[in-house]
Amino acid sequence: MTSPQVFLSYSRTNLDAAVALRSELEKAGFTVFRDEDSIRAGDNWMERLQSALQGCSAFVLLYGREGVRRWVGAEVQYALGRNLSPHDDALRLPIFPILLPEGDLHSLPPFLSLFQIQRWQPEQALPVTLIQAIRDKTELLDDSNTFEGCPYLGLSAFQPEHANLFFGRREETLDALKLLGTLRDDVRPDHIRVDGQYCRWLQIEGNSGSGKSSLVNAGMLPLIQQGILWARTGYEHWHILKPMMPGEKPLQQLAEVLEHSLLAEQHQRDIGKRYQSLLADDKALALRLRDFKQDGKAFLLVVDQFEELFTFSDPTEKLAFDRQLYAALQDKDCPLFVVSTVRIDFLEHFEQLPCLKELYRQRLCERYLLPTVTQRGLQEAIEQPARLAGLDVGAVTTVMLNDAKGEPGALPLVENALRVLWEQREGNRLSGELYLRKGGIAGLLEEQADDLLKRLDSDLPKGRADALELLLSLTRINDEGRHTRRRLPLGEARLAAGGKKADPVRGQKIIDYLSGRLEPDGSNRKANGSLRLLTVVGEERNPSPTDSVLSVDLIHETLIRAKGKDEASGKLVGYWKTLYDYIDKNRERGFYRDQLARQAKEWQGKSAWGRWFNLAGWGELRAYRKLRPERGSVDERFLRRSRRMAWVQGGALALLLGFVGESYLWTLNNALPPGYMLTQQQFRLASWGLLPEPLPEMVEIPLPEGEFQVGDNDANIAPWLEQQGVSKGQVNMGIPPVMATLTEAFALGKYEVTYAQYDYYVWSQQRADNPPAYPGNPPNENARGQRAVVNVSWDDAQGYLQWLSIKTGDAYSLPTEAEWEYAARAETIPSYSPYWWGEEVGQNNANCLGCGSQWDNKFVAPVGSFKPNSFGLYDTAGNVWEWTCSEWKTDFDGSESECAKPDAASNRRVSRGGSWLNDTVFSRPSARFWLIAVHRDSTVGLRVLRASRTP
Repeated sequence: MTSPQVFLSYSRTNLDAAVALRSELEKAGFTVFRDEDSIRAGDNWMERLQSALQGCSAFVLLYGREGVRRWVGAEVQYALGRNLSPHDDALRLPIFPILLPEGDLHSLPPFLSLFQIQRWQPEQALPVTLIQAIRDKTELLDDSNTFEGCPYLGLSAFQPEHANLFFGRREETLDALKLLGTLRDDVRPDHIRVDGQYCRWLQIEGNSGSGKSSLVNAGMLPLIQQGILWARTGYEHWHILKPMMPGEKPLQQLAEVLEHSLLAEQHQRDIGKRYQSLLADDKALALRLRDFKQDGKAFLLVVDQFEELFTFSDPTEKLAFDRQLYAALQDKDCPLFVVSTVRIDFLEHFEQLPCLKELYRQRLCERYLLPTVTQRGLQEAIEQPARLAGLDVGAVTTVMLNDAKGEPGALPLVENALRVLWEQREGNRLSGELYLRKGGIAGLLEEQADDLLKRLDSDLPKGRADALELLLSLTRINDEGRHTRRRLPLGEARLAAGGKKADPVRGQKIIDYLSGRLEPDGSNRKANGSLRLLTVVGEERNPSPTDSVLSVDLIHETLIRAKGKDEASGKLVGYWKTLYDYIDKNRERGFYRDQLARQAKEWQGKSAWGRWFNLAGWGELRAYRKLRPERGSVDERFLRRSRRMAWVQGGALALLLGFVGESYLWTLNNALPPGYMLTQQQFRLASWGLLPEPLPEMVEIPLPEGEFQVGDNDANIAPWLEQQGVSKGQVNMGIPPVMATLTEAFALGKYEVTYAQYDYYVWSQQRADNPPAYPGNPPNENARGQRAVVNVSWDDAQGYLQWLSIKTGDAYSLPTEAEWEYAARAETIPSYSPYWWGEEVGQNNANCLGCGSQWDNKFVAPVGSFKPNSFGLYDTAGNVWEWTCSEWKTDFDGSESECAKPDAASNRRVSRGGSWLNDTVFSRPSARFWLIAVHRDSTVGLRVLRASRTP
């Protein structure tokens, strides 16, 4: 019978101890493999090393004064790979660290801390338990309680100092490290060349909450610091520059990192001078690092949340930062390596970085997609920290793993739940009963956060409302509910949390409370639990930071993310419902915040005189009234001057009386009702920004899950139409129906476009070269205002949409047939009832012939006269036919999902929804009717579609 083979890893300085250890192992009946036995100096040593490890049944590490360095580090890395990667425990390579008297236990790589360390002196015999464990291929795990306090971090990201608690991602850490340096396994470290198969930029990509930052900080950095990359890069020693986030000024952040990382003494640092050098010379980063270059030592820069370059950074600084990194990574004399983390949904934005995108194209950037943590990884993240701290987690492990299945952001939720249970532990036991009573991993977070706001409200009147305003300001709102964090300068965050008076002192109290520092009365907050909602960024880098370098951020995006849809309502539900619902109710705030930033930037770029004509109007000022930009910022100065101008404009309001006579002539010349004399004054005030402009109110339409039906299932309709003498080629119900899909989010007008809205467009274009005409009055009455506009051709509608797009900065169009029918049916899908409210037309549900309303077969009704469908859309049945952008085809052929091309063979366009003049059957969502694009009709109007605002 072949004796088990043991791989013995040791440093040459421990050769005598290695000889003694080999002798002891051979006495116990083992065959011992030492690297010098068959791994010689040559060009395929990595391959030989892997082959040697493959043939061994145990890995013994002799740990002495030099620790895990150079060849030993490479051997340990491959051994850990064999220990972690097999899913069959029988195939795992057990690892047995042996500590010599001169070895430093505290410098042991964190990934080896799980294993029981055997202290041994060469003159002693090996412990019997160790020999038996090697023979049984059973790892000896460290059961000593070596950690005091809570071993779980909650929602906080892991840092290098937490490496001994970082579990569940060890295999992913090693996989990522393999991508830095040479990608070849047949090259010795002293023969490595920087060529096309040598990587100096590694990008960690993953979903929000997947643990990218923790993987880098607590997984990769400690191992890199201990020299694990020597075998692939040729560098044993590393100068790790302080991790940075791009922020608003990435180049200034880089200057700060360089000064703090390269210069130990405060008096030597000059961040302003370094910043100016980076602005002036695209190679300044490379040249600066060359100045501090040492033989055998490389630099590592970590850029966390790389997506901030696309969402937060100043455009000029972003491009300068792009050039600096590119130049340094291309400079073979500058030993800089970069590790960046980025959310996977921002990868397409790399086109904004003209230099670094070239490294992408040349494949000089290796990309590692961090997968969702596995069940095995989650179990390790639960049980191994508990082992170090002597905790009993048996009552919660299984139920937590079951709750975490299907949760994309499970890891932070599990960490948070474990921390809460630790705070309320019974002895050393985490309570399963408490876990279930609190609602599991999601329920614990929600209860904690709600309790925190409740306590704040009792300690500081209206503190809860101000805290929610601050949290909203720290959120970048997404139309589809995938919100992200948005860092704010400390000064702006204070104002956002300062209530109606924007009191910075009050705001600071709320920031202190939510970041876990102090109670509003100045006392310590530990008694109120450990949950932190915020973190103050910059304090960790500066012992005595000024406000200008500090910013405030959400502790984790789990607080603002959706966990799924409510089965009853179909609406997205957040992990923390209170904040998610608050964001949903105030989602326009994010749009206005971005709009203010764009306006302020455009205003700043104007000449002194031109700035007076680019201030915000009253309507915009009303929308901006809850925004709290930082004092002294461009946004704040723009708002302040806009408000002054608004008061001046208000003083001119009296001058409007002089326009009364002119308004009377205007109504006569355009056949408008006398009441439009007042309407014209409203138009003027709106154009000056003193009143809101009459623009369509929009409703976000949720995308369907999969395919949906377009057309009708009722085969009896077609024969009935033929009996009525209606040609299928003119009007039909889309029989047979087809299936369609929607992939682009959109919003639809809450109401049909009204006369007031359309007339405002015509009025505002009165001085254009070819101004549009006012549409004729609605039939049978001399009234306009809030009635749905009719007598508007398809071509007329295109002019209105083009004007509206320019006016708002959004892309407006008519909906396709498929978009219109999906939105009109709303919650009747998939039952496909004839009407969105049910099987029968009923009474007073719509305006049509036989619908039972006061306007039937007589008048166009004011918009909003009937109840809305479940999407919140009014009048999708009856009142007026609504133009779509689709070209008419008698039978569906795919054109129902497209807008007519400019060169379309036909000028027939489809309208939908029925009208005040038509029978009830035409008020079905499936009813289709065509008119020539230039034709105007007293039954046809429009409803607008706005493309998604999501970047």
